[in-house]
Amino acid sequence: MLTRRLWLGIGFHISWNYTQSAVFSGVVSGSVADPGLFKTVMTGPDLLTGGSFGLEASLIACLLCTTAGTILVMRAVRRGQVMQPFWSRTQPEIATSAERSLIEQPPA
Repeated sequence: MLTRRLWLGIGFHISWNYTQSAVFSGVVSGSVADPGLFKTVMTGPDLLTGGSFGLEASLIACLLCTTAGTILVMRAVRRGQVMQPFWSRTQPEIATSAERSLIEQPPA
């Protein structure tokens, strides 16, 4: 929503999974832990470590991702980049920018 592109979200997802698996040898989305740069051992309560599913299922990851998402949505709202769903827009809102300029400026 902030950049109006998918690449930021895709980049976050790829970097999260790569760092978790290839760097810290962690479990990614419940799969097996492949050897990475560091051999880490997660011990502690499942609420903090994510248990057998991996760090993605932990309270820490949930809080981190929710905080980052909230900040990005707040910035998108402040920039005016949040659009109403198509079913709740009026006809001029649905028009493209070229069509909107024709609607707002009648021909001479």
